[in-house]
Amino acid sequence: MFKLLQTHKHDRQKAEIMHYRHLVLCSIAALALDLSPLLAQETKQPEATAPAETPAPKQSAEAAPQTPPEYLDNRSTPETLIQSYYNAINRGEYARAYSYYSPDNPPQPFPQFQAGYENTASVEVRFGKAVGEGAAGSAYWSQPLAIKSAAKDGTATVFNGCYRLRLANPAIQGVPYVPLSILDGTLEKSEKPFEESVPEGCEAP
Repeated sequence: MFKLLQTHKHDRQKAEIMHYRHLVLCSIAALALDLSPLLAQETKQPEATAPAETPAPKQSAEAAPQTPPEYLDNRSTPETLIQSYYNAINRGEYARAYSYYSPDNPPQPFPQFQAGYENTASVEVRFGKAVGEGAAGSAYWSQPLAIKSAAKDGTATVFNGCYRLRLANPAIQGVPYVPLSILDGTLEKSEKPFEESVPEGCEAP
């Protein structure tokens, strides 16, 4: 009987130990489940992000360098002379532009002439048909034209009118020689588009 009691006691202690181990294992498992999200967050590698692209700075149109037109100096005809005149204006070569006027009939003193173009950025020209005649050893022309003058602030204005030109007979000239030159010009503002502003003709020179 005593031995049987000891056996029951031993079995109960063994059962209690097994039950204790089971509780311990369950507690460890539960703790592991509770910690797994935290461990996952700690061990998760951050996703690589591409560096933000810095937009290239836009170059202002106003800052863009202006390339001057190719140099032109041609006094062969009324049209090429006036083209050369406005080529000088577009290149900022005001002394050269002034030289296309007749030496004995300048439009105004040079300082005032130059100041008149201080706000001009560029000039375009369209031509009509020049009319010429000869008189007293010289040839004269009237050249109809229209110009579109662009100011430095971006505005543009169209003018039209006529230029008169003269060339003294080269065979009888002395020194200094005077090539084909502008005598004078009359321009007024046009309300028509630039392409339609060239006069049909001019009065006889």
